[in-house]
Amino acid sequence: MKRINIYTVILLTLLVGLQGCELQSEQFSQVDPAIYPNTANDARDLVTSAAYHPFRNDWYDGVFNGATGYFLDVDMTTDYGYCSWDDAGNWFRVMFAQWTPNDTRNITNIWRDYLNKISKMTLTIDRIQPIRMDEKLKEQYVAELRCGRGFMAFIQWDMYGPIVVSSLENLKNPMDRQILPRLSEEATREYIVTELTEAAKVLPYSYKKGDANYGRFTKGLCHTVLMKFYMQTKQWDKAITEGRELMKADYGYDLLPSYVDLFTRAHEKNVETIFSIDCKAGTMESGWYPHALPSDYVKPGVWSGGGWGGYKMTWEFFDTFEPDDERTTYIISEYSYERKVKDKDGQDSIVIVVRDRDHKGTDGGNCLQHGVIPLKYNLEPVNGDGCDIDFMVYRYADVLTLLSEAIVRQGNAVTGEAISLLNQVRTRAKLTAYTAGDFADARDFLDKLLMERAHELWYEGCRRQDLIRDGSYIEAMKAKCEAYGQPFIATENYTRFPIQESIIIAGQGIVKQNDGY
Repeated sequence: MKRINIYTVILLTLLVGLQGCELQSEQFSQVDPAIYPNTANDARDLVTSAAYHPFRNDWYDGVFNGATGYFLDVDMTTDYGYCSWDDAGNWFRVMFAQWTPNDTRNITNIWRDYLNKISKMTLTIDRIQPIRMDEKLKEQYVAELRCGRGFMAFIQWDMYGPIVVSSLENLKNPMDRQILPRLSEEATREYIVTELTEAAKVLPYSYKKGDANYGRFTKGLCHTVLMKFYMQTKQWDKAITEGRELMKADYGYDLLPSYVDLFTRAHEKNVETIFSIDCKAGTMESGWYPHALPSDYVKPGVWSGGGWGGYKMTWEFFDTFEPDDERTTYIISEYSYERKVKDKDGQDSIVIVVRDRDHKGTDGGNCLQHGVIPLKYNLEPVNGDGCDIDFMVYRYADVLTLLSEAIVRQGNAVTGEAISLLNQVRTRAKLTAYTAGDFADARDFLDKLLMERAHELWYEGCRRQDLIRDGSYIEAMKAKCEAYGQPFIATENYTRFPIQESIIIAGQGIVKQNDGY
């Protein structure tokens, strides 16, 4: 009885106490805007996350990653791209233009995984507006976000055509669940040009090695993407204007004297680099080495083997390089290694296994049956398998050769300036300079220039654009299919990839599929 009375008192005391206060629920899933963001550092963090994280190349993360990224996807769908893996037919469909809206890894994934990053940038512009900070710095942050929107929009348009862009009002009312249609082709083009043009008015020309802001967006990046856009839309006069803009001394761009130095750790952040992804061991590393190198390729003290041997460059394309072209330096067309075997007496014996054009082998990714190894970057020591050499996105050699092409296309004539621009890149590779007599006409010049660009910029995301712009993409893919005994199903519609089928279904007839799928 005594114990019951004690518990009764305790219970009554608790009830009386609760009646004297009002219970308040606290939302731990929301950020109080009065607390965050409210400083310049907060703004910088938000901008870095929204504008730069999508453009990473960190193993399997970022739009430029080496397994499912933009450059890999578009290069594999050209005349030189090849992968030794099957993956249930995935890579064959990619390599031979047989893809469908259900190819979700390397065809439809860029739209699915990265188009929504434009919306995040839009929301971030709105979020940093109330912050009390240096207005010039805020203006730069907004310009970086607009550059990011234009850059991502260009990538999406290049692959898929017209995009979906949500307004700030729609983004701030997510519960409305409104399905938005794709913009028109004209509106998409206007969006790309407007975002990049406005960003370029504010951003610095470029950053030099050692600058704390190196790797952030610049005026040079904006004009480079604009130039590529104008080339793809065949606005030659505007492309020429952009090319000449980038040649101004204010930007400080020039060709690095040696092509071989371009893709080395010692020459990162060089004068030829317009935009690259700042890599660092343990922080951001590309996974290109193991994707390209076979398991039996060993370089003592640098690479111990264990690669997967997937990515190749076709022998047909490799054979188009001229002898002594320095741009084949990081292409492995032959190698050898030691293998331990048992001799007839059961004793260990070492044999040298050679892999080259005549000894291609037949053991999957380790063989050179279907192509050479496009290492691209100098093989240098790193912890694990990753490559921490800065990943090149755009460089000045690209600009010079595009300008040369635009000049000839605009006037349908070969000019001395066009030849000079092309020769700057060609002679850097230790090849003989062209003269006017080397070209029968403008078409002959363009054929030679496009091959020069392919040799200069292999696996840098340019070949597909070049062939589409030239009107020869479908023809090139047909020749590739015939060379490998693959059925050819592509039509002119295949110059654009399909939207993932599940997205079209969820779009309820409002989001339209690309023609031909």
